[in-house]
Amino acid sequence: MKTDKAKNIIGMLAIAGASLLTANIANATCNPGSLITGGNADGWVNVIAVYEYAINGATYGYIHVVPEHSYFQSYDTYFYTNNQHALTQAKLAFQNHQSLSLIGDATSCPSTGSFRYGGVLQNLYTY
Repeated sequence: MKTDKAKNIIGMLAIAGASLLTANIANATCNPGSLITGGNADGWVNVIAVYEYAINGATYGYIHVVPEHSYFQSYDTYFYTNNQHALTQAKLAFQNHQSLSLIGDATSCPSTGSFRYGGVLQNLYTY
């Protein structure tokens, strides 16, 4: 009897957690690595620059990326974040030549311009 209740509670918590995660990603649709033009289809990007600023104790910054395995890219996509851990992870990826998958809250990845704003960083994944 207790195991049935425990299974039900764990199942409900899993469903609630999945719905929260889905709601967070639903508005985040800019993933430059998944663009067909100039990128691969799995969403991985290379960090080409990280600009970090600290004003009155508040840290924020911009992460500039290009799709993985793209050569002579004519544009880069950049994301804003005030998450210190994300900025540190992006700097480490840049230094170690590792790929990341970044998702921003822009309604779609812009398709024109040399610098394309991907929105506020929502998710950052590493290999």
